[in-house]
Amino acid sequence: MAFQPELTGRSDTRREATIEGLHESWGVDNGEDARDTIRRLLAGMHSPLFSLIHPLAVAAAGESSYRPDRGGISSGHREFLHILSQIRGYEGAAGLDRDYDAWLQAIKLGIVDGLPQPLNTDATAWDLARVVFIARSAHTAGYLPEDEAWEHMLTGLAKAQQHYRNWRQFGSGFLTGAIYWAATQDLAAAREQVGERREMLYGLYARPSSPWRRVALHPGTPNGGVPQS
Repeated sequence: MAFQPELTGRSDTRREATIEGLHESWGVDNGEDARDTIRRLLAGMHSPLFSLIHPLAVAAAGESSYRPDRGGISSGHREFLHILSQIRGYEGAAGLDRDYDAWLQAIKLGIVDGLPQPLNTDATAWDLARVVFIARSAHTAGYLPEDEAWEHMLTGLAKAQQHYRNWRQFGSGFLTGAIYWAATQDLAAAREQVGERREMLYGLYARPSSPWRRVALHPGTPNGGVPQS
């Protein structure tokens, strides 16, 4: 469960590095913080926002004509998302209209062309994969006991089994969610991450030692539900 082995060429230990990473990237400094973050990931931290924004951005990207009376459907989308952001408390840089603009640009610039086509409408795997990361990190940091960390991950597994038929579907959802999140932060970084994350997933699909080929998402599925290389 704990991250290992120790990092080479560094003066800090795995535990120290994990504590710093949880604080800097997640604002997690203790067990309650970790539990709260896991609860929010299990409930859907980014995947529901993607499910809302994605179809709107796809529709706007496919618009073939400019309408002088309304300035195109994207203007209506932005207004709707701006109001929704105020209602939900997503203000400023966290506004849904800003995420919409970023994802719309990712589509128009072809950044999403390297993702599974047609584009996924479900990115639940992006949140569920991070449940595993937070649970393992929190245990490594000493914030959660091992048995509790396993309980959180098994809850995530049950949700993954409800959403996906096999690891390939899970991987597609993870990749889509990861690039969506990256695009809302930095479009240039999102473009670079498409290839990097696709290569990582290919290894999980193809390597004989891959846990995805040894342990199926649904018990009894041959080769973990991924094709032979």
